[in-house]
Formats: sequence, C-alpha cells, structure tokens
Amino acid sequence: MAIVAAGIAASCLPAAARAYCWPLRPFDRPHAIRGGFDDPRLHVDLEGVQTLASFHFGVDIAARDGTPVYAVARGRVTVHPDSVVLQSAGGRVFGYWHVGAAVATGERVRLHQLLGYVHDGWDHLHFAESRHGVYLDPLRLGALTPFRDVTAPSVETVRLVDARGDPVRSPSRAAGVVAAIFDTPPVTPPAPWELVRLAPALIRWRLVRDGTPVTQWRVVADFTRLVPAALFGWVYAPGTEQNKPDHPGRYIYWVTHSLDAWRLRRGVYVVQVEAEDTRGNVGRDSLAFTIGRA
Repeated sequence: MAIVAAGIAASCLPAAARAYCWPLRPFDRPHAIRGGFDDPRLHVDLEGVQTLASFHFGVDIAARDGTPVYAVARGRVTVHPDSVVLQSAGGRVFGYWHVGAAVATGERVRLHQLLGYVHDGWDHLHFAESRHGVYLDPLRLGALTPFRDVTAPSVETVRLVDARGDPVRSPSRAAGVVAAIFDTPPVTPPAPWELVRLAPALIRWRLVRDGTPVTQWRVVADFTRLVPAALFGWVYAPGTEQNKPDHPGRYIYWVTHSLDAWRLRRGVYVVQVEAEDTRGNVGRDSLAFTIGRA
C-alpha cells in the first residue's frame, strides 16, 4: 500500500517541489471547479439588500455530499465545526471548508490521509491555500496539479462609461472603460452549476491612437493573489453578478477609471483589452471610438 501511495504522489508532483495533488480521489486527475479564485461574492440580507462584497479566497471543487477529503501535504491540523486547516512546511496553510472532520486538532497527518467528508447540503469542497498569511490561487502554475486548460477567457464587451460606470452617449464624455470578461472551467461541473463562470488570472489594457500606442500595456488586476475586499468596487464594476444555480455570473471589470476622454487629442482611438488564464491562454477584444473629427 505504501508503494502504491508513493507512486500516486510522484505522478502528482512532476515539475515543482511545491506542487500538490488534488484533495479528492482520484488524486492525479483534474476535478470540476464550480467557483474560482477572486470570483465576486455578493452577500445580501433577507430583504435583498447587498451588505457585503468580497473576493472568493479559494476554489470550489464540485463533490457530492459525503465525499472523502484528503491531505495534499504533511502537517498538523486544526479542526473547526465546518472546516479543517492543515499547516504545512514553509508557512503554507491549506484550508478545507464545508467538511466534517475525521481527524482531531493537533494531530499530525501524512500525505493523502483522510481528513473528513463533505458536509450535507454543500455538494462542493472549498479549498484554499495561503503562504505566510497571503491567499494564493490554487490553480496557478506549479500548485494544484494536474490541471489542464486550453480554452482562452472570453472578453465579451468593452464599453466607455462615466465615473459611475454608466454608458455614455458621446465618447468625449467618457471617464472610464469597463469590460465583461469571464473564463470557463475546463472540466464542466455537474448540474445545476454547469454554466458557471470564473475570473481570469490577469486582465490588462492599452490605448492606441491612429495605430500608435498611447499607453503601454497596463495590468488591471492580478488575480493570482487574493485582492483585498476594500478594492471590490474598484475592480468589479456595477452590474456584476455572482454565479447561482442554473444562472451564470456576470463579471464586469473596471478596465480603467481614468480614461478622461476630454483630455484626448482628436483622432481614432482603440481600447485593447486582454484576459489571461493561469495557463497562458489569452482572450482579446477591443473598442474603437473617435474624438473630434478624425
């Protein structure tokens, strides 16, 4: 049995010493993701009023209630009513939420040891990784493996807006740019989450005038690390919706808050937007507009 386990571990850790296998069986095959890192999370009260907005600090791995959950590394565990936290070497901490524990606080666990089972009513495991207190995307290159993705994110629309995020009638009145952007999981989650959308890993943009770049490529947001909740309204534009059962989310990002079109010289301009996933696939779109007479 030990020889078999060692073989599985070796197949999951081919390239980087810090890579780790999946926390569900089979350990060496990709599982469906139904919630991505830095996805929008909009919390509302019983009257439907939004009370809090935050970025998703892990990934939701689709799993039936009662599915066994396993350690992705050796370490010591702390058990909470709804989660198990595994502290590993090098300041790495792995969190498993919506889990009923099969281990006890203070227990040292080995790689692939059973930690618990997915709680009833959740149908997924929220899995998170942090290093020295900073949450990182478990799907980044060199982390959760194997993970294959060959589909580029989609940049659906690019729009000129005013300072509040509302569309403008005239380009000269534009104060900013927003774009609807999303990625899709390479393994489709089971119903009712088969339509989910995920945040890309990186969004960048630049402005071109009459074929010549006015700005260099500028990064809108780097989603490989958790973005502070205080920046939610700076990153996600009005109209953003999170995923719900049988209803895909709508992710609208502020490309820039400071286009200040009234400052631009006359000419034909193009806003170019690119979105990249954790495996380097890039989706693109652009918006052309004219200031004054071209």
